[in-house]
Amino acid sequence: MGKPVIKEIKCYARCVLKGQHAVLAGVTLLLTALNLVLSYLALMASPSGTGILSMLIYFGCSIVVNIIYYILLAGLYRIYLDICNNHPFRWTDLFSMFTEHPEPVAIYSILQFFVTWIFVQIAFWWLEVVLNLLFYGEVSINNVLFATAVLIIAAVLFIAIEISFSMTLFVHANDPDLSFKEMMKESWNLMSGMRLRYLHMQLSFIGMYLLGLLSLGIGLLFVNPYVYTTSGYFYKKISG
Repeated sequence: MGKPVIKEIKCYARCVLKGQHAVLAGVTLLLTALNLVLSYLALMASPSGTGILSMLIYFGCSIVVNIIYYILLAGLYRIYLDICNNHPFRWTDLFSMFTEHPEPVAIYSILQFFVTWIFVQIAFWWLEVVLNLLFYGEVSINNVLFATAVLIIAAVLFIAIEISFSMTLFVHANDPDLSFKEMMKESWNLMSGMRLRYLHMQLSFIGMYLLGLLSLGIGLLFVNPYVYTTSGYFYKKISG
């Protein structure tokens, strides 16, 4: 297993993207559009109201949408893995994982859903505590400090989990026959000793993401292919 040099793999990514950037931006746009449509349908299918039943139905619809999105995302990872291996790819590869053992990806998506949901709830709780202090003075500064400490710990754990299993979909794209446990274990093992290096790589894209957002999100259609391709080369390097 080699240690990836960030500048080197980003250079490889830029080279391989020449002539393909527009097509991959189109694939990213298609995935984004499908996710928006699915989210809208889930919202329409959920009954209005604040009752427990309404919340459970909305929660269930959100999980189903997340499962479908992650299966599509696994197809996208296959496309980028093919690019990194100098193999031709097809638009239809985006949907390929629906027929190639989607079960592990579905389980992974549910895990991701709940991990993200828990972190978001902690973040909203922290914001509520801070706003309570600023506008109503109903909480003490000690409460804010405690909430901030909890948020920081949660953020560190969330980032650590995300990085540790960041190669899961690449692992599945490379070998769809692996079980959920096997692909999670392989991602964990691959990222052993590579977590800070991977974090550094992802942080290096912050400037590009900001520029993409300033262009009303249009620039992200071109940033994402670069990020995915770089991540694909990172996987290729650490997997040998």
